[in-house]
Amino acid sequence: MSTKANKQMIAAYDNTLLGILQNEAGLEPFLDVIFGFLFRRTDFYRTMTSPKQRFGFYPGVAEKMVLSYFKKYHNLVLDAEAKNEAVQASKATEPGHKHIEESCAVQEKTLKAKPSSKGPTKTSSELRNSSEKASTKSDKTAVKEISGRTPEQNRENPTSTNNDQTTFQSNPDSYNGAIRDKYSWSQNYDDVDVKIPIGKSVKKAKQVFVDIQRNHLKVLVKPEETDEFETIIDGDLQHEVSRLESMWSLEAQKHIDITLTKEKNIWWSMLVLGEDEIDIQKICPERSMADMDEEEVAVINKLKFDDHQKKLGLPQSHELKVHDMLKKGWDAEGSPFKRQEFDPKMFNVSPGGVE
Repeated sequence: MSTKANKQMIAAYDNTLLGILQNEAGLEPFLDVIFGFLFRRTDFYRTMTSPKQRFGFYPGVAEKMVLSYFKKYHNLVLDAEAKNEAVQASKATEPGHKHIEESCAVQEKTLKAKPSSKGPTKTSSELRNSSEKASTKSDKTAVKEISGRTPEQNRENPTSTNNDQTTFQSNPDSYNGAIRDKYSWSQNYDDVDVKIPIGKSVKKAKQVFVDIQRNHLKVLVKPEETDEFETIIDGDLQHEVSRLESMWSLEAQKHIDITLTKEKNIWWSMLVLGEDEIDIQKICPERSMADMDEEEVAVINKLKFDDHQKKLGLPQSHELKVHDMLKKGWDAEGSPFKRQEFDPKMFNVSPGGVE
C-alpha cells in the first residue's frame, strides 16, 4: 500500500475487496478475479523485448513483484507470531532448569579431567596450534559459503562483478540495479529490493542481523561453524528510506530478502555510498500502473487509445470530442447541414485546439 493511502482509503479498499471475496466464496476464485483484472486492464503480463519498449516487464520481474508483496505480509504474520511466543515464553516457568545446567557443567568438567587411553597426550602448545588452524580453516570456509568467494579472492579482485547494465537488466534480482560481490539489488518507482545469497548452514533468523535506518543499512550473517558474524553490508544508503515500511525476511539456507521503501520517488544510482554507480540512462524507469493514481492511469489509457486509433487511421480522442460537439449542432434548426449525413472528414482538428 502506498504511503498516500490513509486509513479511510484502506477501509474503503477492504470493503470493496471483501464484497468480491464474499461473492466468489473462496480465496482461489478471488485471486483469479484479481489477476484477471491485471490481465484485462494493465500491462502486468506483457514482456519487454527491448529497452525501447515502454510497457510490460523484463522476464521474471512481474513474478518477483508478486512474491515480494506475498513475503511482505507473510513477514508481518511471522513477526506477530514471534511476539506472541515471546510473551508466552516469558510467562512460562522452567523448574529444574538451573539444576540441569549445573549437572551438565559438572559432567563436562569430569570428562575433561578424565585421562585419555588412546595414544599420547598432546602438549598445550600443540593443542593451541591445532585449534588455531582449525578455526582459520572453518572461518574461511564459512565466509566462502556465504559470499561464494574466499577472503583472498575478495582482496585480489573486490569488484570482479560484470558491470554491464544490459546484463543487470536481464536479471530480475538486479533489474534497474546491479549485482555486487555479496548481494544484488533492484528497484522500482517505490522500493529498492536487496537479495543476499547465504550458505546451507544459515538456517535461523538468530544467525542474521539486519538493521535498517533512514539512511543506513547493516547486514551481518553468522554460519553455524563460527562464533562471529560476517559483515555483508554496512554503509550509508544513497537516499533515505522509510523505516516503518521497510522490512526483511529469511529464506533458510538460500537468501535474505530486504525491501527498502523509498522516502522519495527517485531513481537510485547505487545502493550504498562508495559502490560503483549504475548507468541511469540504461535502466527502464517505468512505473507500474498499479502504483499510479486514477488521473495518471486515465492519461496513460488515453495515450494508448490515441496511439491505437492513429495506427488504424481512426479519429483520436481529441477529434472524437470535437465530433461529438459538432454532431449536436449538425441537425439543429437553422443548420445548413440539417438532414445531411455527418462527415467527420470535413474537419481537421489539431490536438492543441481542444481543452
